[in-house]
Amino acid sequence: MLAAVCSLFILFSSHVQAQDSGYSRTYVIQADGAWVAPGVHITPAFVKVSAGEIVWVSSTDQRQERTSLLGKKSKDPLIKVKGTLAPGLVDAWTTMMPTGYSGDRNTRSTRAVSDSLPMQVANEDESLVSQVLAARQAGVAAVFMSAGRNGWQRGVGTAAEFTKLDLPQAVGEGVLEFAVGAQANGGLDRTYIIDEVEAVFSEANGWRDSWDDFDEAKEKYAKDLEKYEEKLKEYIEEKKKFDEEAEKAGAQKEGDKKKEPKAPKRPKVPMEPQTSAARDLILGAIDGKYLVRVHADSVGDIRRIIALKKEYGLDLVIIGGGSADLLADDLRKASIGVVLPLGGDLHAAPNAERSLAKRFSTLVDGGVDVALASSGAEGLHMLMLTRAGELVAAGCDKNKVWDSLTIVPARLLGLDGYGSLHRGKSATMVLFEGTSPFDASAPMKAHKPK
Repeated sequence: MLAAVCSLFILFSSHVQAQDSGYSRTYVIQADGAWVAPGVHITPAFVKVSAGEIVWVSSTDQRQERTSLLGKKSKDPLIKVKGTLAPGLVDAWTTMMPTGYSGDRNTRSTRAVSDSLPMQVANEDESLVSQVLAARQAGVAAVFMSAGRNGWQRGVGTAAEFTKLDLPQAVGEGVLEFAVGAQANGGLDRTYIIDEVEAVFSEANGWRDSWDDFDEAKEKYAKDLEKYEEKLKEYIEEKKKFDEEAEKAGAQKEGDKKKEPKAPKRPKVPMEPQTSAARDLILGAIDGKYLVRVHADSVGDIRRIIALKKEYGLDLVIIGGGSADLLADDLRKASIGVVLPLGGDLHAAPNAERSLAKRFSTLVDGGVDVALASSGAEGLHMLMLTRAGELVAAGCDKNKVWDSLTIVPARLLGLDGYGSLHRGKSATMVLFEGTSPFDASAPMKAHKPK
């Protein structure tokens, strides 16, 4: 009986999970081929999709014939398409934002994007839906929703996937965001000093250490209280004896008052360290609960960020990384990933050695995890593949560029369900014709699960 109940619970849980994104249909797509994972390409390709997830991928039709209770035989529906299927893109740096987020009453340092995401109800946030639709049409399967652009301590962003209603749904734990160096602030430039970031981590770590001092203070207080109580008893006895002798002797003389016993001082109760929501987030990052993203470009700032990661063992990613290539070896050793923007100049900069193509290749060849992102540039989702294709044209390795748009950003965001076409992964895919997704002359479509 227990086993039966457990089985029903597991089935019910799976059903609920499958319905979370609203997808429900089961079908098989037959394509000319598929880019399953880095270095794994098959021709032809059959991909079974169910409830928004991939069930299996094969170079042969693996559909099984079923017989209903009425004896009718059937198979999963087959959809034939022309072209090559590949995982949907993962954009690790956007400015996609729910309506009303800026009105959150929490301070900037504790404001969380996930708290402002709309309910999964049709027409709940039409502005956000339009942003999601634009991303989906460009083949984007998941994004990072940033907590904001202004200030050095920017709050808690989140990775998000898309539901059937074309609304984002938070995935995983929150991400603490910081910015150092010269960043835009209300149309003006202000320099956010790395010292400020270092200070909040130092203060949080020191506050945690203060609990050890507090515990020691409590132990000392308990001992001091015992001594106080003993002295208090002695005082009471001495005072009683003094009063009795004074009463017998009559009125006290001025000199006798100096002989009157003094009451012992009660020890002070140690003050418990005060908690803080902002500090709790920092402590969560130190404990590995939150990923930390720091927008930084200069060599000096990046060096100190590397030191910060080493000191506190942070799970950390650098955003922007204008000079990150100059520290590729240090970043690799520290296991720090970098998200580079596809916006702006790519390979025709006045100094060709500082072009995105050169910086990207240096980082990737140096063993650093590199993601390419829209960087929040308006309308750049539709140009992501085109801009990435320009990197390929500039000499960057095609497979590495593709990985930087799919499996690498998924890994940096902790999105296990994205980046490849394996079982259990998202069925949001791209279908491209031609030799690769970067073939600008060939059509590209996005496949949204049904």
